[in-house]
Amino acid sequence: MMRFFLLPLTALALSACSSEPAGQQESADDFAGRIGQQDGGSAAVDPAVRAEQPNTVEASVPQGTDVTQLEQLADIGGVDFGPRDGGCTFMDGNREILIASGLNEPTLPGKAVVRVGGRLVMLDGQPGGLAAIRNGTSFSGEGVAVQVAPAEGSAQARPANLSVASTDGKTATYSGNWICA
Repeated sequence: MMRFFLLPLTALALSACSSEPAGQQESADDFAGRIGQQDGGSAAVDPAVRAEQPNTVEASVPQGTDVTQLEQLADIGGVDFGPRDGGCTFMDGNREILIASGLNEPTLPGKAVVRVGGRLVMLDGQPGGLAAIRNGTSFSGEGVAVQVAPAEGSAQARPANLSVASTDGKTATYSGNWICA
C-alpha cells in the first residue's frame, strides 16, 4: 500500500524539480547561468573565492598545474557548451567538478568543463552524443584526460568514478555521483 502512495508523490516531486515547460529546450547560456548560481547551501563557494575564480574558459591547462586536482566548478557562466539536448554533472560530495553536455546525435561528441589551477578548461568528448555521456565516456583537452564510469542503469543519479590523467602519466580517481538531466 505504501508503494502506491509514494509513487505519485515521487512523480510530483520530480516534476516540481523541473524549471522549464515540457518540450522546451534549455539554452547553453540558461544552463550555465543556472549551474553557476549557488543557493548558499553547503556546496556554495565563498564570494571572495568565487571572485578569484574566473568564469572564462582557457584553451589549455595553466602551466605547472597538477591536473589531477580537480576543483569546485563554481561560476561557469562564461562557458559555451553550444547546442545541447541535456547533460550530466559529476558530484564529488557537495562539489560539482565536471559538467558535460551533448546532443541526441550519436555521431557527435559532447563537451565537458573542469576547473584546474583556478581556471575553467573545456574538454572534448568522444562521439556518441548524449547517450554516451549518460552511460559514461571520456573527455580530453590539452594536458588532461577524464573518464567517467557510472554504475549500470538508467537512473537520473548513479554512483560513479571519475578518473583524471595528465600527459605526464599522473592519475587520480574521484568517487561520487553522476547526475543526468
